[in-house]
Amino acid sequence: MSRQKKSIIILFAVIAVLAAGIGIINNVDMSDDGQKNVNEEIYTIYSEDTSKIDSVNVTTGDSSIKAVNLGDSVWTINEISTDDIDVSKAQALAGTVATLTSKHKVDDSSHDLSQYGLQAPKITVTITKKNGEEDKLYIGDMSPTLGEYFVMLDGDSSIYTIYSFKVDTLCQPLSYYQEFDRFNIEIDDIRDIIIERSDETIDIKLIDNIDINTNNVWEMVSPYRSGANDDYIDNKILEPIDTISLTSFVEGVDSGITQSSPKLKLTVRPYDNTTGKYGDEYTEELRVGRTEGAETYVEYKGRIYRTPKESVDFVKESSFNIVSKLQALVDISKVKSVLIEYDSEKHTMDISHKDNEYIFRLDGKETNNDISREIYKSIMALAVDSVYKGDAINDEVILRITFDGIKSENDTVVEIKSIDDINCALIRNGEVNFTIKRTKIDNFINLFKTYTENPMSE
Repeated sequence: MSRQKKSIIILFAVIAVLAAGIGIINNVDMSDDGQKNVNEEIYTIYSEDTSKIDSVNVTTGDSSIKAVNLGDSVWTINEISTDDIDVSKAQALAGTVATLTSKHKVDDSSHDLSQYGLQAPKITVTITKKNGEEDKLYIGDMSPTLGEYFVMLDGDSSIYTIYSFKVDTLCQPLSYYQEFDRFNIEIDDIRDIIIERSDETIDIKLIDNIDINTNNVWEMVSPYRSGANDDYIDNKILEPIDTISLTSFVEGVDSGITQSSPKLKLTVRPYDNTTGKYGDEYTEELRVGRTEGAETYVEYKGRIYRTPKESVDFVKESSFNIVSKLQALVDISKVKSVLIEYDSEKHTMDISHKDNEYIFRLDGKETNNDISREIYKSIMALAVDSVYKGDAINDEVILRITFDGIKSENDTVVEIKSIDDINCALIRNGEVNFTIKRTKIDNFINLFKTYTENPMSE
């Protein structure tokens, strides 16, 4: 075939398409010059209260998506559990057809439905109402000029057009409804964080009573009983938890998840800002698997998801990173006196409590309260250096600090014993968890000696 003949055939084909388009255009009721008229009529194609609809079934070819009304404005898709469906998307599907309007009505006395793709419609929407009645909507081709789809209601001969985004909403696949963030926790509502690993279990809890004198709002329960590092927990644990995203589950992948994989357990107590009340506590659990690129596999409620690697990396960290290196041994608000013993010397600091003010006496004598407060901070904040590894500990006590609590549960005895020339063991109520450098203990003793020589000094 010659190039000239091909050109002629293509030209005729284009003319035929344009002619068909013009024919359809001429049948659509539009404002003059294509301009929007503020007084143009809005046609109601279908209107029904969603609460009176039982289901909306969208059939496209061999696929079917069915939005089901569960009551109380909760909808699901294909009767799948609401745990696995974005109910807001399901409700949006129902809302799309419940109120369906148009700005364009076809004026075609011949009603050649094939001209609009409605003889054998590509999409059928079946609306089943709670009273048992059914309505059907048929959606055909797209108007070549309006960019809208032709639609008609079963039993009504009128043909209208609807926006393409509404048709897009109706034609979303099942995966669209299953894509949503299932792990949505307010980190301020977390009360307990447990990391279970094969080597240890880390348990940190938010303390019950917090006031202006509280040094640490988080307390480590396991593997050590200790004040926790609040900054570390905020920045390295809570902030990453806030970025956990479980949107789309994956199947048939090597997630690396076994029964020995790290498990993250969170106890959540939701707070309602509107009512000012707490809801019931609940627990969320994740099991963490292998990392692939920038994402890590996690198991949640029996399914596997990918989440950003940084969201869950903290589950592999050492428990010592979470411990407050400045060991807040006993809050000042819970102590009435402290006995400090070293080098055969004994000194007692008495603490009188008046509101949030404290008055210190050393061995029964007045002191400079500002200086005494700083000395107490150094007593209750000995900076540990590492976790105790089971090394032999000498019997001699280098330093003993005995806290006499306002309540008996706050009575605490801290002993420092040497391990070698460099390291000492910090023993709290008979239990040793950490080591501390000998130089830090010597510095504290020298500081305290200076204080005892002149407790009134500036």
